[in-house]
Amino acid sequence: MRTIRLSLTVSILAFLTCMLLLAWLLFSALAFKTSANDLYSQKGEYGRTLLGVFAAQLPDVVPTFPAGMIQAASPAGVFAQKLADEGAFVRLTLLDANGKIIFTVGKDPGDIYLPFSGSLQYQGQVAVLKGKGAVARVIPVIRNGVTVGRAGIVLSLAAENERLQRSQKLYMAYFVIDFILLLGVGSYILSQIVVKPINRLLAATEKITGGHYGQQVRVSGSAELVRLAESFNGMSLSLLSKERQVSEHVAALEKANEELRQAREEAVHTEKMASIGLLAAGMAHEVGTPLASIMGYAELLSGEQPVNLVIQDYAARISGDCSRIDRIVQGLLDFARPRGSVKVACDINHLVSESLQLLAQQGAFKHIKVASQPGECLPMALVDPHKLQQVLINLILNSRDAMPGGGKLALRTMQDACPPFLQQSSCCLRLDVMDSGEGIPEENLAHIFDPFFTTKPPGKGTGLGLAISARIIEAFGGRITVKSTPGTGSCFTLWLPAQN
Repeated sequence: MRTIRLSLTVSILAFLTCMLLLAWLLFSALAFKTSANDLYSQKGEYGRTLLGVFAAQLPDVVPTFPAGMIQAASPAGVFAQKLADEGAFVRLTLLDANGKIIFTVGKDPGDIYLPFSGSLQYQGQVAVLKGKGAVARVIPVIRNGVTVGRAGIVLSLAAENERLQRSQKLYMAYFVIDFILLLGVGSYILSQIVVKPINRLLAATEKITGGHYGQQVRVSGSAELVRLAESFNGMSLSLLSKERQVSEHVAALEKANEELRQAREEAVHTEKMASIGLLAAGMAHEVGTPLASIMGYAELLSGEQPVNLVIQDYAARISGDCSRIDRIVQGLLDFARPRGSVKVACDINHLVSESLQLLAQQGAFKHIKVASQPGECLPMALVDPHKLQQVLINLILNSRDAMPGGGKLALRTMQDACPPFLQQSSCCLRLDVMDSGEGIPEENLAHIFDPFFTTKPPGKGTGLGLAISARIIEAFGGRITVKSTPGTGSCFTLWLPAQN
């Protein structure tokens, strides 16, 4: 089950909200308590002042119970009656030296000892009467340095409590407004200095996770976020550098593998050539002598029976097949030990034109459209013209044989950059022989230059033509390559060294 997690903004704002609520609760409790104490103290001081005025109007000799009482018509009694008309007044009581009531006045017939409830605890101080909503104050009545009684007054706190309630509501309104403003401003500030930089870092991290190294992030805000961004940028550049190093190593390994593959192919090719050379030398020695004897006996047989048509036919067949065997052996020898060739400057455009004219005169292009695309301002090729013509004619005839029902044959010459496998920095001459024939199956492309490999029917080819052609071109310092698509045609390309 996926865990639900709050966003950074919500988490910080929730924390700030809790802190604000706690701060407001503490502040409001302290403020209300302080305000209440101040108001109650002021009310008590007011009561003390009233009691002082009342005590000053008492007679010099304060009577005691039951011998005497303070009369309502006395100055103190009149003053007390006037106090009773005030809205905050609750009760005023005077006790004699024995603690007996000698005067009291109040708005309701309640407890006449109310000002002195628990007086031992708050005598001389302000006492808030719980559950009464009033404050009590008691002072001693002193005559000639002797306490002759106590006066107490109770004043209502209704006005003060109402004032405190209004202040509480006002504090609550201020808190709500401040809370909304702080949340709005705090959310915006957090978004600008914390959330957005972190989101930019997160987006860049996701890109790096996707393989796009080198991401750079610019953030503003606190020093920690700036340092984090700088560390991230350094890490990103380091990853990009490592990726480039890995790519370079991979490229170097691929190049080394390609060089090893080419070296292996060259070693295999050289080994094949050595084996074929030994085979050709052995065949020339072992087959040549008996083959010459067979051909000699066939000629003698033909000469002794000039009128016998059957003998003449058999002798001709024997001579023809022996000649074919001799050509195969000679071709194998030429492939294994090609005779040295002298490389001279040759105009390949002229050589192509001359070869096409030679084959056209022999009727080699029946039902075939031939096109030549000579390149302009080509440098001379460093080749043996006779052997190059041999190779070119062999390729043209192979292309013709690939189009038994007719088609298109095109020869193109140009100057091009040398392919990597020739390991030459200078430009090469390129000669393309293109046909619209049957094409070469993909599984045969790797073997068409191998000796004795042929797709022609038995008796139609020896499988040495392309092998010998490849050996001739490689002797020039060039290479033959081929591209073919079955059903579309083939393109044989001769890469030849150019004269500087």
